[in-house]
Amino acid sequence: KGQLPDLVVLDVMMPHMDGFSLCSIIKNNPATAFIPVVLVTGLEDFRDKVRGLEAGADDFITKPFHPAELRVRVKSLLRLKHLHDELTYKNSLLEDRKLHLEKLVEERTEELESLTIGIVGALEMVNALRDTDTGLHIKRVCAYSHAIAIQMGLPPEFALKIRRYASMHDVGKVGIPDAILKKKGRLTHAESQEMKKHTVYGYELLVLARADKIAQNIALYHHERYDGKGYPKGLGGDGIPLEARVVALADVFDALTTRRCYKDPIPFEDAKRIIAGERGLHFDPKVADSFSSATDDIRAIFERYKDPE
Repeated sequence: KGQLPDLVVLDVMMPHMDGFSLCSIIKNNPATAFIPVVLVTGLEDFRDKVRGLEAGADDFITKPFHPAELRVRVKSLLRLKHLHDELTYKNSLLEDRKLHLEKLVEERTEELESLTIGIVGALEMVNALRDTDTGLHIKRVCAYSHAIAIQMGLPPEFALKIRRYASMHDVGKVGIPDAILKKKGRLTHAESQEMKKHTVYGYELLVLARADKIAQNIALYHHERYDGKGYPKGLGGDGIPLEARVVALADVFDALTTRRCYKDPIPFEDAKRIIAGERGLHFDPKVADSFSSATDDIRAIFERYKDPE
């Protein structure tokens, strides 16, 4: 009692319950299914052997038999049982090690992500020092992106990642010369082409930093257009990662509603109409519709993070 047998020998003909029934009970119980069962029978009908196999018997011995035959059969089954037990034990050790390794990988991934965010945060600070408009722009784009993602019904964890990594959308501007980045007035064609490279610079930087793929996609694709007329790759439709489609709209809306060195801000409602007019052209229709539905949240963010006069 309390300890399982290594092997069970059953006579087919027993009082109260025959060997077939007891064998079936043993084999159908997960706690005892692995125990070898030998059926001892005086029956020679082939159908009885089939019935025994169906019940789960591992071996048959037909009466009369020599004791040496029983010993050999039992020894062989016990050897298999011990191999099974050893394999089960080693599998449990491997499973424990696997869980331990998974935990270590998870911890290291979290550490790497924290380090990446720290490095990129430092680069964002450099951008903010070079361009005083950058700090609040990043806060607004992050908040707008999150509001849109939530309105779209995206999984909360994905929506939070979009919010977090939207802050890295312009990190590649660290590689753009000050003469272009701080230029008063519109850029020349050559300067515009150079400015467009910030998407690739940001992507390459985030790849080197082993940042989350979502962050890489946002940096590289947030200037793509739904109609395929954007840059750097001219992707269109669902070929643009969803996170980049969300941040693209948030970034443009913020650019419209804030003062830039080359333009005055556009009123909130006018900017909304411009966004609606670009539905299916510049912007994913689903993203544009969610932006429109989240107007109250968007306006609250707009008021909370307004640029100082």
